[in-house]
Amino acid sequence: MTHHMLHHPFKAWVPWLYVLMFIPVIAVNVLLVRLALSSNTGLVTDHAFDTGQSYNAVIAAGARQAELGWQPAVAVQPAPLPDAPHRVALRVTMLDAEGKPLTGLTLSGRIVSPVDPQPDAAVTLVETGGGQYREVVALPRAGQWELQVLATGPASQFAIVQRLAAP
Repeated sequence: MTHHMLHHPFKAWVPWLYVLMFIPVIAVNVLLVRLALSSNTGLVTDHAFDTGQSYNAVIAAGARQAELGWQPAVAVQPAPLPDAPHRVALRVTMLDAEGKPLTGLTLSGRIVSPVDPQPDAAVTLVETGGGQYREVVALPRAGQWELQVLATGPASQFAIVQRLAAP
């Protein structure tokens, strides 16, 4: 009789051992789900659809601009400040097919990071005369960036896409 009584408490524990084995597995799964929900989605911009649409506009403008024959020239100068070490001064010179300065255009777009997820930097260049448009932009890091600007005139659009390096 005593022999039977000794084994009984252990037998009652057997089903609970199976339950206990699953607790660490469940805990790890819960942790992974929480990490997945809280981590970066990979979307850099809050306006992914708009950004895609504006890039489509750049491509569409590219198809039409061959006929215009405009000649953009992009110059980039490092313009660091103590509180903004990766500042660059952009100068875009816009000439028409005959090499005459194009004035009265609106040059706006963005500077995007082609290599790592960084927020886009919006950019609007200000006309300074003689077909020249300038702006100074503080970028978040040094290295490779891509300027994507639409030059918009009264009747036409011209896309400028140019790689640039921030100091």
